[in-house]
Amino acid sequence: MKKIIILKKRLEELYLKKGLSTRDIAKLLVCDQGVIQRRLKEYSIRIRYPKKEVEISKKALENLYVGKKLSTYKIADQYKCASNTIHRRLKIYGIETRPKKIVEISKERLSYLYHEQKLPLSRIAKEYECNPVAIFDKMKKFKIPSRTMSEAKTKHPKKDFRGSKVEKAYLVGFRLGDLNVTREHHCIKVKTNTTKTEQFELVKSLFERFGKVWSKRYGQVYSIQVALNQSFSFLLPKEDQISRWILNNKKTFLSFVAGYTDAEGNIGTYNKRPRVRIRTYDKGLLKAMHKKLQSVGIDCRYGLESVAVKGKKNKDCWYVSINKKESVKSFGKQVGPYLKHKKRKEDLNNTMAFLSTLS
Repeated sequence: MKKIIILKKRLEELYLKKGLSTRDIAKLLVCDQGVIQRRLKEYSIRIRYPKKEVEISKKALENLYVGKKLSTYKIADQYKCASNTIHRRLKIYGIETRPKKIVEISKERLSYLYHEQKLPLSRIAKEYECNPVAIFDKMKKFKIPSRTMSEAKTKHPKKDFRGSKVEKAYLVGFRLGDLNVTREHHCIKVKTNTTKTEQFELVKSLFERFGKVWSKRYGQVYSIQVALNQSFSFLLPKEDQISRWILNNKKTFLSFVAGYTDAEGNIGTYNKRPRVRIRTYDKGLLKAMHKKLQSVGIDCRYGLESVAVKGKKNKDCWYVSINKKESVKSFGKQVGPYLKHKKRKEDLNNTMAFLSTLS
């Protein structure tokens, strides 16, 4: 059977600071009580003995419970014991217990606090002045799923990718052109280096709403790293081809081309001739792009830019080039709306403005 992972810091918070019993912790973490008891021993956490006599008089207990209206959990925290110990003492002293508190929290609010704000159950319970187990029971009642191990362990909240296939296609295109993507533990790590401020800002804008972005500058080079959750696993494949789901839809294809162009392309006017040019080692990808561009009315050329040179270039370099005025215009109208790179957009706008002077 797979060992249940419970962090020492988490166990200390629940057992020592919150004063929860091993039974309550087991219920909270959805495991057997024996698992909690074993972890306490493994981590050498001082064990509380529920049967140990608690020095509290009837008068003191009445003052705290009836007079000050403290909960059994708050009283237990003061006396360093479990809440059920205080509850038993109330019974022994014949002190009438209050009705069980009903936690007034909606499903939407609880889901927001737990999944969006990433608050632990103890924090939510504190806000509603109840026991974390009461919040956990509410979660079960509302059928709100617990966070994954990755979400529970992470210091920086991560959000799922919930965009359209068009947005997804852009990210795939940009990834294949410029990003290194790996799976590390429970995260999808995105990394890249660039000397261009516009490229740095683009990477940041693409991913900062989904996860933590780390960046450092070494001279003129920006080093960027992003931690994302498993919903971004579609960025992992690095293949010299365009996926069928992208090619089969015009909008997803044009968005993919925009992403790849933002990463690897150049747009401009050279010797009064407009041109869009992409150069890369991805022969199969460019070949498929060339064929599909032709089919959507963007005439272009595909060919070998330069051959591999031992000790300098390990691979042949290939290109797709759009040189005809009408084709550049068509590229601007069809692919232009999907571009996100500041300089690519400016270059395209200047090129389209130049073309308008020729008509």
